Amino acid sequence: MSMKIVELECDAGEEISKFPFFDLSDDLLCVINSNGDFQHINGSGEKILGFPFSELQQKSFLDGVHPEDRFSTREQLAQLTGDLGTIAFENRYQCKNGDYKRLSWKAIRRGSEPLIWAIARELSPIPEQSRESLPPAEDYQAFFDLSLDLFCTVSFDGHFRSLNPAWEKTLGFAPEDLRSEAFIEFVHPQDHESTLMEFVKLLQGCHTHSFENRYRCKNGDYRWLLWSACLGRDRQCIYAIGHDITERKYAEIEGDRAYEETRTFLNQLEVKLQSRSLAFNSAIYKLQNEIAERRETEKSLEKEREFLKALLNTVDAGIIAGDAQGNLILFNRSIRDLYGLPDDSIPPEDWFNYYDLYQGDGITPISTEQIPLKRALNGERVKKEEIVIAPKVGEPRIAVASGEPIFDEEGNQIGAVIAFHDITESKQKAQALQESAREKTELIQSLQNQAQQLQNTLQELQRTQTQLIQSEKMSSLGQLVAGVAHEINNPVNFIYGNLAHVNDYLADLLKLLNLYQTHYPEPVEDIHEFQEDIDLDFLQSDLPKLLNSMKVGSERIRQIVLSLRNFSRLNEAERKPVDIHEGIDNTLLIVHNRLREKSGNSGISVIKEYGQLPRIECYPAQLNQAIINIITNAIDALESLKGQENLSDQTPTLRIRTECLDNQWVAIHIQDNGPGMNPGVKEQIFNPFFTTKPVGKGTGLGLSIAYQIIAHKHSGELTCHSEPGQGAEFVIQIPLQQPPI
Repeated sequence: MSMKIVELECDAGEEISKFPFFDLSDDLLCVINSNGDFQHINGSGEKILGFPFSELQQKSFLDGVHPEDRFSTREQLAQLTGDLGTIAFENRYQCKNGDYKRLSWKAIRRGSEPLIWAIARELSPIPEQSRESLPPAEDYQAFFDLSLDLFCTVSFDGHFRSLNPAWEKTLGFAPEDLRSEAFIEFVHPQDHESTLMEFVKLLQGCHTHSFENRYRCKNGDYRWLLWSACLGRDRQCIYAIGHDITERKYAEIEGDRAYEETRTFLNQLEVKLQSRSLAFNSAIYKLQNEIAERRETEKSLEKEREFLKALLNTVDAGIIAGDAQGNLILFNRSIRDLYGLPDDSIPPEDWFNYYDLYQGDGITPISTEQIPLKRALNGERVKKEEIVIAPKVGEPRIAVASGEPIFDEEGNQIGAVIAFHDITESKQKAQALQESAREKTELIQSLQNQAQQLQNTLQELQRTQTQLIQSEKMSSLGQLVAGVAHEINNPVNFIYGNLAHVNDYLADLLKLLNLYQTHYPEPVEDIHEFQEDIDLDFLQSDLPKLLNSMKVGSERIRQIVLSLRNFSRLNEAERKPVDIHEGIDNTLLIVHNRLREKSGNSGISVIKEYGQLPRIECYPAQLNQAIINIITNAIDALESLKGQENLSDQTPTLRIRTECLDNQWVAIHIQDNGPGMNPGVKEQIFNPFFTTKPVGKGTGLGLSIAYQIIAHKHSGELTCHSEPGQGAEFVIQIPLQQPPI
């Protein structure tokens, strides 16, 4: 429904430009046209609401009013169609961030131009000044007369030129009294110097914002004023607005708690009365100021009561009011429709003839003293009390009750009011949502369990696949190693066995040659020349050394073959007691080529610290596989240090230490002084296919297989201790005796 107040006849922009207080005022000042749209709004209004004027131009004035306040606001503005002068009302107005601010409005419409001139102030704990009807004025001076702040113009000689009515209301001086003297005569002596300095700044063209001083009242008291001022556009006078901050100053300086509590109570009482009906508030205001005209006031109250009933009937919440004796004297339409109450007053003894009351569980009855209205009649404030109302006719309803006692101006309790917000449907929806949420939670949990089971199955399949692949590889490798070792062993044994005979034969030949040289010191010329050609003396000294080197080489080959056969373990039982040090030595022999010094790179130093260990029952081939995987990983880490300047002086070292723990466990420590690992890498090193090596240089299976062999095959533990830059240590712990299969 659009608000059509009067037909727009002219644009107020020209008049606004003549009104410098429009932009100086801290209050919201606006002009509304006949279509109910904003035609002008000052900067303070944009700041209070958060909307720029361009957005407000696209909105109707009523669009921003809270839905619960639109009816009363529309009714108030409709009064301006008559010649009622000034109106005053309050409502809640929506800001750009979605919040609502409670604003106190005054508005006026002039007959010459059908525009509504309005001023609004945001309600706050600081008490407002008394609201009085504004005297008639020219259209462009409507804000000047409406404002509760002190508007004035001051000539350069320090005398007031014009004053709005708020001056007389605030200080008690008539305008002619204030104009008769310079303004400085009314300023507190202690504020003279600062006020004159501020006045000089204004004369120099500076603007004044938030300047405070004290002004003398007619009764001799002083009022604190907060000033905003500027030099007029014609540079003929100064425009100024003073805001009375006396109460705030007294609260800050003196802490007058009793005064603040009284003002707060009056404000709360005023807000309560205004929330029931703005027209009812007008009747209360007349009752306070015109107590002698009691008969007319009673008639006005009767009209307002009817208006209040009509207003309450439009509210969705159920409203019940009771007098001081407990009689239910007021019901709105919602309470009658929902709970089956009659139109007439109900005495306390008949309350339970119409309904039964239960606590929120719907089972426990509420005693008479626990009834929300009864508690409010006893002076208690009731806040959001959930109850179940079971009318004698109809279905039970769930409601939230809130209420409080009502007092007259002398502080005497005259009754109580309770508001019931029916939440039956919302409760039912909430229960349905909870049931749906519970079912969804159970379904999600079931799906998560199934997903976890699938994940566990997939991981187990991956581990099994990895083990099968590695077992097949190691089986093939073991067969290959065993075959190679066997094929090499036969010729090596042949060579090694004949070297002893060759050594004996060579010794005999050398002895015979010596005898010839002894008995025939002067050989023939051909023999002498041949001796010189072959360097017989060198052959006699070097040939034994050559045979000894061949013997050492053959022995080395035999040891390598034996290590390969021990590493493959194809000719031994799958699980048997073994010497674990022998397995470690064989592993080191196999990787000896990667440990020794090479051109341009220093070798890797191996430090063995073997403890006294008994023979350990294990799967030798698989344990050897786990150990060589860990040692190979350590060698890769040490080789990655090559070329790093900060570690160039550090000797790559591999330390292997064994010990017996409590005569039940054996621990193998394999430690390197490589680059170490960060926590993120350390957490994943035993995961299948995880590797930090470049593509093509690692499969990510070595440590994973080692972990499976130690933890699952030998019922042991494989742990890693590492910090970046501190190397890494792998600890293998397996029991001396494996559990029965």
